[in-house]
Amino acid sequence: MIQNMLEPKSLAGVSPLGPLMMVSVAAREEPSYKMAVKTYTRRGRGKCLNPHCSFIYVTRHKPTKCPECGRHLGGKWIPTAKKTQQKNLQVSKLGSEVKSGSTNQDTVQEENADAGKTKPSGGKKEGQRCLKKIKAIPGEEPAEGSSKSPDKTLCVSMQPLIKHVKEMALKRHSMCNLQGRPVRPILPSYCSTGPALFQIITVPTVNRKIPTRNIKAPSEPRERFSGLKADTLKQLGREVQSKQESFVTASQLVSSPSDMTIVSVVPFNHATVDSFKLGLSTARGRGHCKNALCDYMYKNRHKPLVCPKCGCKLTRGNPKESKRSDRLVDPYQPLSPVQKDIQRQSTLQLIRRCLQIPESEAELQETLVLIQDLNGLQIVLVQPGEPKQDGTVETETLVESGWPQFYESSATHCVLCKKPLYKGDQSTIAGQEDCWLLTEMLVQTASLQLKVCLNARCLAMHSFTDLHPGLFNIGNRLLVSIDLLLTVRAKIRLGHPPSQAVRTLFDHVSNHPVHTLSPEEMSQIQEFLLIGYWAFESLTLRDYNDMICGVCGVAPKLEIARRYTNSVLELKNVEFTWPESSVSDEVNVDDFWLTMETEAIEQAAFPTDIPITRVDASVIAPFIPPLMRSPTVINTEKDKLMSHKQQPPGAPSVLVRLIHDGELRLDKIEDHSEDELRNILQRCGASITPCSSKNDLLTSLISMCTLVHSGLPTGPQAPENLTAGKLSIVCPHKIMCGSKYLVRGETARDHVDLLVSSRYWPPVYVGDSARQVALCTDMQYPEMAARMWGRNQGCFSEPFDKPEFVSCAELHEKPYNAELSTLGQNEHVHPLTKSSSCWLVHPPDSSPSHETAVPEHHSMALCKDLEHLICTVTQINKEDIEEQKQMVDDEQQGNQSSVNSLRTQRVLLNNPAHYYLYNRLLDFLSSRDIVTEQINQVLKVCQPGEVVIRDALYRLGVANINLEREEGKKTEVEELKQGTETAYEVVLPE
Repeated sequence: MIQNMLEPKSLAGVSPLGPLMMVSVAAREEPSYKMAVKTYTRRGRGKCLNPHCSFIYVTRHKPTKCPECGRHLGGKWIPTAKKTQQKNLQVSKLGSEVKSGSTNQDTVQEENADAGKTKPSGGKKEGQRCLKKIKAIPGEEPAEGSSKSPDKTLCVSMQPLIKHVKEMALKRHSMCNLQGRPVRPILPSYCSTGPALFQIITVPTVNRKIPTRNIKAPSEPRERFSGLKADTLKQLGREVQSKQESFVTASQLVSSPSDMTIVSVVPFNHATVDSFKLGLSTARGRGHCKNALCDYMYKNRHKPLVCPKCGCKLTRGNPKESKRSDRLVDPYQPLSPVQKDIQRQSTLQLIRRCLQIPESEAELQETLVLIQDLNGLQIVLVQPGEPKQDGTVETETLVESGWPQFYESSATHCVLCKKPLYKGDQSTIAGQEDCWLLTEMLVQTASLQLKVCLNARCLAMHSFTDLHPGLFNIGNRLLVSIDLLLTVRAKIRLGHPPSQAVRTLFDHVSNHPVHTLSPEEMSQIQEFLLIGYWAFESLTLRDYNDMICGVCGVAPKLEIARRYTNSVLELKNVEFTWPESSVSDEVNVDDFWLTMETEAIEQAAFPTDIPITRVDASVIAPFIPPLMRSPTVINTEKDKLMSHKQQPPGAPSVLVRLIHDGELRLDKIEDHSEDELRNILQRCGASITPCSSKNDLLTSLISMCTLVHSGLPTGPQAPENLTAGKLSIVCPHKIMCGSKYLVRGETARDHVDLLVSSRYWPPVYVGDSARQVALCTDMQYPEMAARMWGRNQGCFSEPFDKPEFVSCAELHEKPYNAELSTLGQNEHVHPLTKSSSCWLVHPPDSSPSHETAVPEHHSMALCKDLEHLICTVTQINKEDIEEQKQMVDDEQQGNQSSVNSLRTQRVLLNNPAHYYLYNRLLDFLSSRDIVTEQINQVLKVCQPGEVVIRDALYRLGVANINLEREEGKKTEVEELKQGTETAYEVVLPE
């Protein structure tokens, strides 16, 4: 009997993927050990109280008694197997009526009957898995009357039996899974990381018969994801379909004419899917926006009411609060502080949604023309005056400008919550506001009609936010024409400080009416104009990848460090705070810049409020173009040691070599004897006295190690009331690759932070503090330093031997290659040099900022492959030295009139948001101007049929596209292959 049950069997009518084996449970052996009475199970599961029983159940499916030993468990859930025992009798009747295949069906019926009395065995699970896999394949199960069955009557009669057997097997299979290993019902979809694909989009013609073709059905049924939320689908890697889109199923047809084809390229970048993100959580302490098309992430303790990017509501009110949330506020009562805060957030969200200003002036050309027309338009009103005694009547002539004096938003319903807007008089919260109207030709008073949403959860203030008339609203206090804001931008591009650019805006117009205003009114207008300008820049749409060099791309072979101490933040009304406890070095770049933009917009929308005065210095992020940014951006300025004022005595390079050789063990530094400590300090050049004790020697050694690890000073120390400026990295074409804004004095740690935050560490890094940066890297990232330069501490050769001339094979000029198949596979390998080697050098004529001499081992003149770049680097270094001297001379003489002094004079800002936005704007404008000139040079050499492109490394090139195709003889794929595209490098002057 047992041998017969151990024989493999298969179900009738189903082709199993494996044999179905029945195992008797009566032959179970008793375990040789005794289990404890109290056992612990997994979370959400329970265990039978019988110590000799191994039955495990899900807590929510706790049965009344154990199905194995019969012990009372006290649950209320009835297993599905008992419910289906009565149905098995009906199945047996159906099976007896079938003429063919009765033997196989009886076998299935007997096995099901045995399964109702005994525990499901392992062999039965295999059979059930086969049934589930077969049912999960769409399109495999034939419908009634299908032509796949030779006998339609037989197929119809067998279908109820097969369907019922499958349902029973699937139900018991799910129960077996719950009792055994838990199965996660939702798994992330596989994310392909393959190369770029060519996608052919066909456009059907009208009134023409077109051959159709079926689209292959997806391998996974769509119903499986039909009940999931939009954000869950997004994190699972599934496509989020809008309501207007329709799905293309296997039964639908897609037409594809051969006469019209649109080819689009799917880019390389793809959305990475975390295997453990199922829409249930994001990162610890953070949350995602509920909008599937938005990538905004917030901290739970700083969760806003609405998303600042898309406007989606992030709060979920309780049912009790739903009635209160729908109530309307009384417009005749002033708003409470809580309501004012809600109105502030809603208004900021409204401004971000309604105002999206294009960066290109060409897109604003229509608006600028309208501004010029209104400036030149004058309305002359002639009205008769009072008659005189002699009977003559004099006429009065009134000349008015073409600009209206009353403005009102055209919206009738709230843009955010779709509720009707309220418009009232001066006694309400939505009255009229008096403001200034400022253009290039006039200044006059105007009136603004406010509209407020009375929804207690919104309260958004709808004022004049339409760009079409060419006016920008600043806090309902000033309406300024956009051409004036563009003029301020042009002045800042030339080097004028923002305050000076606003103050001298109307100096070229001597008869402008603004000169007749009182000093108080003039100062107020200038203040509004300044804060409104930064809100205007914050609302301007920009692609910061446009400032990437067209020759170097995202991976320059050589980068140069430059420091700017002329643009600083005044700390009179600003206080930087530092974290008291240990926090992560990583900073969120997008969050930081979004916060600065939101702060600038808020100050312009509510100009009477006091700006921020406390800033967390540990969250300040550098400015790096997105494509040149590393996935992990850090700022370790909080770990600086600012007690030292100058370079410490000794040889830190010897100290680092002793640590690498194992002669100095930092983790066991106290185990060294007094003689060993004295010998190490003497070799490092430290000044010690003969009577120094071991504790004194330990203190001196630990102090030196801490100082080198923290970062040796590389620049001048900042005054107490000012910040230290910024540290930037540029390519040989003077285009910014990244900038870090310093609060404390510059050290080698700042250089390392910028390099680590970059996408690729440059093969050659030029700076006047190359040795300090190399030692700091050796101490903080020893594995990375060993991979880049081994034991050479950033030099071309052994730093403790004589310097020698070398030639590096990695720096040899290589032919241009537009196809980079290995791009992004290894972040430690540079895509151009195909190596992880790196050298830190200084210009041969540079004079360091500190008193000690720079060793010759770091001179770039030692490498023959860098000789052609020495002149470029020397010129940039000389410009920095001359600008520093010019800035000192201008401050002493007070000269700010020359063109050279505009670029070297000190720019003092007292607003943190304006300071960081100003420096980012300056980096973008200066770099984008150089890139524009590069593109213009490429366009000059383009021939007919050639276009300017950017390759995988974002370098400029010229593509020659030949789209000649032979009609009627080739398929679409062959036609696509026949169209050739060739790209070649563009050589621009250095």
